[in-house]
Amino acid sequence: MLTATLLTAAITALTILIHYEALRLVHWWHDYRWGGLRTKVVLGVFLLFAAHSIEIWLFAGGIYLAKNHLLLGDLEGAFDGSWRDYLYISVVTYASVGYGDIRPTGFVRTICGFEALTGIMMMAWSASYTVFRLQNFWMVYRDDDEV
Repeated sequence: MLTATLLTAAITALTILIHYEALRLVHWWHDYRWGGLRTKVVLGVFLLFAAHSIEIWLFAGGIYLAKNHLLLGDLEGAFDGSWRDYLYISVVTYASVGYGDIRPTGFVRTICGFEALTGIMMMAWSASYTVFRLQNFWMVYRDDDEV
């Protein structure tokens, strides 16, 4: 249990750091003088999507490590052991979709449970930041034809 907890804490901490740095980059880009509102918003959303994708891959790697090397549990159901299945379970867990066709067992469930919590938090952080910045943009650019 301690191993699963430490692995989960490490992955979660890295996820938060990655997301923080991505938001800093988006913030820098939004404050940069070059580019119009649309360019800034679209690039910002793409950068946040890239951050979420990296975070999902990070959790997929953690699930792989926990299952195959640390022997903390298994994945049952429609799981064939391919990297696509590790990525799939990570995506549906991070996004809290939880289809249930692949089910974690043992302490792999701990990682998946915290991935769901972390994914919700990171998506909420991205959404709240985007809304906050768009409110500022709309105040500045409200008379601009570009909006």
